[in-house]
Amino acid sequence: MLFKSKEENLYRLGDIAYKIHNVVLSVRLDSILDLKKIALRSKNTEFNSKRFHGLIMRSRDPKATAIVFKSGSMICTGAKSEKDGKEAILKVKRN
Repeated sequence: MLFKSKEENLYRLGDIAYKIHNVVLSVRLDSILDLKKIALRSKNTEFNSKRFHGLIMRSRDPKATAIVFKSGSMICTGAKSEKDGKEAILKVKRN
């Protein structure tokens, strides 16, 4: 049986205690994206198509990093919970 402790992200499964450190979410935006244009008008982004074909966007609150591809695929990593991951995705999508 799974129990969640009062301490944030601390869970128990029988006699095993564990803590969630990193949540990874994948998203399909169903559109082709112009990563150069997004990088120029957004803050906290990195884009160098010669090194890596994805746009890296960082969110400070909640702290997470999203990698966005031209195809509309997005990977969000570094969130501490599913809720934080969803908030980070919504922030990236607004940009």
